[in-house]
Formats: sequence, structure tokens, C-alpha cells
Amino acid sequence: MANRIDDEMLLDRVSKSDREALRELYGRYAESITAFAKNWLSDPFEASDILHETMIEVWRSAGKFQNRSSPKTWIFSIARNKSIDRNRKASRSINQELDQNIVDDALDPQAITEKFQNADRVRACIGKLSTLHKAVIHLAFYEDLTYLEIAEVEKRPVGTIKTRIMHAKKLLMRCLGQ
Repeated sequence: MANRIDDEMLLDRVSKSDREALRELYGRYAESITAFAKNWLSDPFEASDILHETMIEVWRSAGKFQNRSSPKTWIFSIARNKSIDRNRKASRSINQELDQNIVDDALDPQAITEKFQNADRVRACIGKLSTLHKAVIHLAFYEDLTYLEIAEVEKRPVGTIKTRIMHAKKLLMRCLGQ
């Protein structure tokens, strides 16, 4: 909750043209928005463009934020809309993997190797999911958003989000079980 309050204060400051507040929001969300946009776009450079377009829109629209959702949800909704718009303009297929390698230095070399192999398998399986499934998996498991928050970002009913996540999990489990 403290982060939400901090984000709300930052958005209020951004609405008053505070560049330092925008810089702070950018730092908080740059990595996760870029990773999220990669689920929609096939080009990491375009995902980076989406980050910049999103933050420009935050700069322009911060005064319109009405606290109907969390600032994080609002920012991710902007990123989603920018990604969809970019996809429509480019009208190309989406085939993207997440690049989330996490290494625990305390593990022995064999455990590290196994962890990377497992991470590669998970990324490969996620890469096989549809764009819609990749997006909800990213928001749920990498951004830790609730079903309600994901529904707000995706502009879909909560039941639809629950179903998408359930199907995505089944597809991942089937892929990982091979």
C-alpha cells in the first residue's frame, strides 16, 4: 500500500510538471513495462519505444488520473493500449519470450546450470503461448497484479482473466511436462 501512496504522490507531482517525479516513476516501472510490452511486440526496440511513449503519456495525462485504480494499473493500461496500437499499425505476428534469468549466487555450479536450463524451458513454453495468455501470465506472476487489476489493464471481466490464467497455466504445465 505504501508504494501505491508513493505512486499517487508522484503522479500528483507529475501533474504539476515535476520532472524529478516523472524520473522516479520511470525508474520504478521501466523494466517491468518493457518486459510487459515485449509480450505484445516482437521487437525489443519497439518495446523500449512503448516504455517511452507510455511515460510521455503519463507526463501528459497525470492530471487525469482519478484514483479509480492503482497508479500501477493505470500506467500498465497505458502501456497495453500503446502496445496494441503499435501492433495494429505494424500488423505483424507476435512471438516473444520473456528474458528473466535469476541466479542465486549461493547455489553450486550444477544447481545454477539446472536453474538456467529450467528457466530456458519456462521461457520457451511461455514463448509458445498466445499473446493474450502471455500478457496475463506476465501481469499475474511478474508484476504480481490481482485478478481485478489485470481485468482493469486488459479491459475484460475478472472471470475472463481467471479463465485465461487457468488456460495459460494448463498450457504451461503441459509444455513443461513434455
